Amino acid sequence: MKDHFAVRYLTLAILAGTLLTGASPRAAGPQDQGPSGPKSDVGETVLVPKKTAPAPGTSTAPTTAPTEKKGPEKINPSEVFTLTTSTNLVNVDVLVVDPNGNPIAGLGKANFKLYDEGVPQAVSNFATGEAPMTVCLLVEFSNKHWIFLYKAVQYGYEFVRVIEPKDWVAVVSFDMNTQILTDFTQNRYEVTGALDQLRIPGFSEINLYDAISFTLDRMKDIQGRKAIVVICTGFDTFSKLTYDQILKIVRNSDTVIYPVSILEWVSVRYGEGINALQARNTLNYIAKYSGGQAYFPRFEGDMPGIYQQIATQMRTQYSLGFVPTNSAHDGKFRKLKIELVDAQGNPLKIPDQKGKPIKYRVVSREGYYSPKS
Repeated sequence: MKDHFAVRYLTLAILAGTLLTGASPRAAGPQDQGPSGPKSDVGETVLVPKKTAPAPGTSTAPTTAPTEKKGPEKINPSEVFTLTTSTNLVNVDVLVVDPNGNPIAGLGKANFKLYDEGVPQAVSNFATGEAPMTVCLLVEFSNKHWIFLYKAVQYGYEFVRVIEPKDWVAVVSFDMNTQILTDFTQNRYEVTGALDQLRIPGFSEINLYDAISFTLDRMKDIQGRKAIVVICTGFDTFSKLTYDQILKIVRNSDTVIYPVSILEWVSVRYGEGINALQARNTLNYIAKYSGGQAYFPRFEGDMPGIYQQIATQMRTQYSLGFVPTNSAHDGKFRKLKIELVDAQGNPLKIPDQKGKPIKYRVVSREGYYSPKS
């Protein structure tokens, strides 16, 4: 009897404990799944070049810590540029200009002879004619000579007037940091609104090299006509990158750079200095290695014509593509040379309206780095 009574007492105790603690199993409800809704800090919303989707099961975690906050992509799905699928194809944008910098149109594929380290190459892809362009206005926003930079920026509105509705434009400023004022957009009001933000700079440091590298990295996956128009002094006082490093980065890029410097404005008023000469050489080499052109206007009235010429040059470039006969993936820099020839293979002669030969100039990037396996 005692054993029977003990069993009954133990059973009642277990049932009572269950009722008191509510330990019966149940399905997890919404309150068990953690907080929902938008996060308190999602970073800035930016438009980034469209990238190819990762393969199923492939990790997308970055191998290094990001340098900026990443927010949701703001993408126009019907009009974005995508990555090329041909890794061996080398694309080169070529510009042929007269002594005044005006582009020469009307040339055909047979007029271009391309050499890779002195070896003739077969041009497999060729395109010409006007095409939409993607441009980043990269503006120095330091308080050193800002009164002159501000005038150059004001004329940046002229550039907005010469671009077409189908073009993509972004505005990025830099002092000791790089800031995206508006990402690539076809909305002209957003572009002018971004320029309107440049009023009173707070720092005197200038990270020109870092800002160019940052912008080139953001544009590396964009196809088509693309360029960076840099409104600056040409000075660099605070970059982590060195001059040699930025030249290598520029050489390895397929984005054309057009520096527009205010050094001439300053020199006319305050005289020429050694630092000014060094800054001018810096911008000339950056432009040369990218296949672009540096501008040094002396007067404010020169600015509209410069922006118009840049836009015209971009629209009348010749796009050449070739697969190198040297398939070695050694990571070495290979020099390119482009000549213009006639139907017989002789140097091409282009006459002006009076029938006199034009001293034209072929502008393109000097070479490329081969892939490294």
